[in-house]
Amino acid sequence: MSSKTTATAARTMARLVEAEDVLTAARREEARAAGVAERATARVIKARTLRTEARKALRAAERSGKGIAAAARRLATREARVLELDETARTARAEATTARRARRAAERRVERISRRAALAATRSVEKITAALGETSLAPAPETDRLLAADELPTLAEIETHAARYTELDRQAKDLAKLADAEKTWLRRLPNGTYGRVVINRTPGRSVLDGAQVALDYTDRGEVPPRKATRTTFKCDATALLADLATANEEAAAVLTIAA
Repeated sequence: MSSKTTATAARTMARLVEAEDVLTAARREEARAAGVAERATARVIKARTLRTEARKALRAAERSGKGIAAAARRLATREARVLELDETARTARAEATTARRARRAAERRVERISRRAALAATRSVEKITAALGETSLAPAPETDRLLAADELPTLAEIETHAARYTELDRQAKDLAKLADAEKTWLRRLPNGTYGRVVINRTPGRSVLDGAQVALDYTDRGEVPPRKATRTTFKCDATALLADLATANEEAAAVLTIAA
């Protein structure tokens, strides 16, 4: 993967972190400004209520002809207070609007940089995938120690070992099938102790979903990377065993006739 692609992805991620910090600060400022505007509006509503009461008191004083001057001064004071609080509330609402716009701008910036970061990360992954796909995949190293031509045993020795291997391999496969059957039966039991038998389960590990990886590569029109494995060893002694079985049958027939 080129260093330029890595550097671009790193710079984009750094910008995204910075933009997210700015967005967090903008949200806090918006909440603070909204709270100030709400409290300022509540004070205006209360002041207007008091002003209405002062107006009613002035009209009552004018009807009774008593305390007119005091009622007029109280009304003037409360009207001035309403004007003052109105101005403060307008300023607070304007600040709240500015904070809200700043928050929206910060959110748009985070969204824009997030898309760029996702694209940069995708390109980085594609670069890594391409690098892995272009790697020369050699066959797995041969781990079997092969004998030289002058070290080869006799045919009789080879056939003897092949016959033993084939028979033991058959027995092992049969035993494995029987063991799997017993395991399947036991797996139905929940965890617990049954006499001298303890049934327990350990959490399984997660493995790479090769089928899904292959589908993802195919969807992009790319060939999934593959890794060579060790060659499979096979020993076919079927003909040998058949001949041995025939020989045993003939020997048994001879003994029967002789008897």
